[in-house]
Amino acid sequence: MSAEQVIQGEGFRLRLLQEADYLRAHVYDGTDSQAVSIAYWRMLGAACRAAGCQRLLVVEELEDSVDAVEVDAVIAAALEAGLGGVRIAFVELLDDLPGNEYAEILCREHGMHVRTFTDELSARQWLLYGE
Repeated sequence: MSAEQVIQGEGFRLRLLQEADYLRAHVYDGTDSQAVSIAYWRMLGAACRAAGCQRLLVVEELEDSVDAVEVDAVIAAALEAGLGGVRIAFVELLDDLPGNEYAEILCREHGMHVRTFTDELSARQWLLYGE
């Protein structure tokens, strides 16, 4: 993937851009739900495989959030999509930072290397240089 790519999902848009050391994904123009989250994480898994990326920066700009009881299904979908070995920095722009921090804990319990942020600069620094 050399140029920016915009994909219309069901209930959201996904903008992908291959940077030098990572894949940047912007999820926007929609309302989050379990179905939306599962769909975009599956797309991100496919995009990482296609680009050979082991680092992913996700900027989510969706209204609402996934209910806490539905987070396990979203994590399972991300793992099934092959994201278990990908270092992921997740930036929450609009809504549920506490819910995403909870999801981060669950992801780590499942062996995923994920951190949640409120700004893209901090996320990018962790993704490229952090722990």
